Amino acid sequence: MRTGTRTAPECVFCDIVAGRLHAEILFEDERTVAFLDNTAVMEGHTLVIPRRHAADIWAVSEEDAAAVMRTVHRMARVLRDVLEPDGMTLFQANRPAGWQDVFHLHVHLVPRRDSDHLHRPWHVDRADPASLARTRRRILRPVSVPSERSAPDLGQGLSGGPCRTGPQSSGGLNA
Repeated sequence: MRTGTRTAPECVFCDIVAGRLHAEILFEDERTVAFLDNTAVMEGHTLVIPRRHAADIWAVSEEDAAAVMRTVHRMARVLRDVLEPDGMTLFQANRPAGWQDVFHLHVHLVPRRDSDHLHRPWHVDRADPASLARTRRRILRPVSVPSERSAPDLGQGLSGGPCRTGPQSSGGLNA
């Protein structure tokens, strides 16, 4: 399983994929590896990574991103069935401003207990509807960047047709 993978020098997760660094691996397939986080904040804290090095969400291929999410889904079921948590927090960070500290895309699965020591890092307040509408218009404005990495026209949805979130929706991403 540990062959044919693009790795990056001095990447701890690439070293795990290549077998140069030990990890408590829970699952692996041709595109992903899931292992226990060696800085676990809760029992069962698991990381899922793509085998192919990608620094963050903007660098990962759609195929590898989909494979990571399939493995996240699989591991969430396993953790639920074995550890019987009260809940599960999924966390994926990008770049230093987004709290990323290992620069190989990874998703945290953190089994939670009602009485655990973890807390939401922000206070939840209802956003201003006018601000949300302005942001929506900016995001759905046609994107014309000549690049393989340019975003699809989200105004038509990812499938090419309009996305519907409810009777008032005029398209956009489903939340």
